[in-house]
Amino acid sequence: MKAFIVFSMALAIVCASELENKKDKRGILELDSGYDSYGGYDLHQPLNYGYTKKEIITKKVPVPYPVEVEKHVPVHVKVPYPVEVEKKVPVVVEKKVPVYIEKKVPVHVDRPYPVEVKVPVEVPVYKKEYVEVPKPYAVHVEKPYPVYVKQPVYVEKQVPVTVHIKEHHKKSLWG
Repeated sequence: MKAFIVFSMALAIVCASELENKKDKRGILELDSGYDSYGGYDLHQPLNYGYTKKEIITKKVPVPYPVEVEKHVPVHVKVPYPVEVEKKVPVVVEKKVPVYIEKKVPVHVDRPYPVEVKVPVEVPVYKKEYVEVPKPYAVHVEKPYPVYVKQPVYVEKQVPVTVHIKEHHKKSLWG
């Protein structure tokens, strides 16, 4: 952990020193952009034919030093992991359910009135009787006879029908 803090502090110092050495950029509102409308050359400066000015910039680069890196190795874990319980205690889980209770409120009545009370009427139940039902049996027919079934007769007749076809013209967007 200490090595990480030292490393991050060194990195912050190096970054801060680089920021101090940078040149400021021109703002948007500065008038001298370096180019004029005549071919991109500044008219106040003489033209350099073949000669350019060179600057050598030297920076001190810090020498790297060994840093301890903690590597995390994945370990296979069996899920779900069985955990043994020493004491098994029964736990009662209460489920709170709303219960509505009707409360009877006494109402004062000035005078008595008749109330109809329906008394259940007893209906006599008769004993069940089992009746024997004759089962179907085969009947012999001596002479077959023809059975006539009325069938519809189709008559084709041509009926003149007039058909009107409407023509739809699509309207274009331009006229």
